Amino acid sequence: MLARWTTLFLLVPLTVACSGADSPAIPAAQTDAPPAVGSTPAADAPPAETPPPPADAPPSATPPAPPGPDVHAIPWQTGATIGAGVAMKDTKNPLGNNVFLAYAGYEVSLASAEAWAAALYDASLAARGVRWLYAIKGPADPGYDAQEIGNSHIASALVSGEVTSTTKFILVAGHSSGTFVADELFEQLATGADPANVTADKVVFFNLEGGEKDVSTTAIGRLHRAYYVGAHDGATLSPNHADMVSLGNEHAAKGGFLDYDAGSSGCNAGAKWCVHVSLVITKPHDPSTGDPLTDYSDFTGRPVNHAWLDTKAAAAGL
Repeated sequence: MLARWTTLFLLVPLTVACSGADSPAIPAAQTDAPPAVGSTPAADAPPAETPPPPADAPPSATPPAPPGPDVHAIPWQTGATIGAGVAMKDTKNPLGNNVFLAYAGYEVSLASAEAWAAALYDASLAARGVRWLYAIKGPADPGYDAQEIGNSHIASALVSGEVTSTTKFILVAGHSSGTFVADELFEQLATGADPANVTADKVVFFNLEGGEKDVSTTAIGRLHRAYYVGAHDGATLSPNHADMVSLGNEHAAKGGFLDYDAGSSGCNAGAKWCVHVSLVITKPHDPSTGDPLTDYSDFTGRPVNHAWLDTKAAAAGL
């Protein structure tokens, strides 16, 4: 077992072709001039048949599938059967049967984790065919020593019906201490929770400024891709940047290190924790430290960050 972790203190957190109307036929020009001298007037020709109007041209493209239901009108499911600290919803997305799990950082509430997951769904995931949406609250302690999150319920739901042959990917994003909670799920899936291996080689993991703890090389090996994402704003590096470089090198065959340029985040010079949370929100509310109460939940005028996802989507098969 690889038992390696970093204590994190987040001070926050068809076009359809339309045929036009047929134009009326323009009658042939007529003249009143008499026939030439010596000529025999021709018998009156029968009137020409009016050709039938052309059939409407077929559409140039297949009309798009009807939109799915409003995801925001679908309530989150929580409780004992869903798992402690976990919320889930079936979006009924007609575009796919893929899964997304959002693991929030230290002390981030479940409601805020839900808002983060929903913002990512709107911004990028709906178009990628994500149907099953999970939000997981931040751990109660920075190292996730209490192991209080109901990952075993998530694992059971994934393997008992949510993941099928039509599922292209299971996307997991963990921010800060939330990556330790994600590691627990990976280890469970590798050690008995998925005996039929229905999740093997389908998980794409984005470790956003987190760490690694209590997860084996076997569990990492079952992942399809794994990216370790740090951030910088000029000369200011995110607090776990060096760990992301190290883990990216260690797991280079799975994807490796990714560096996000937070130059437009508005963070103050030297404000590393603001840069830390810029992987969740493009412009953190507090330019000095970031703010966990709002950076996961208020994206008004401050779009959710999905650049790390879009950058690797093609390579990861998303």
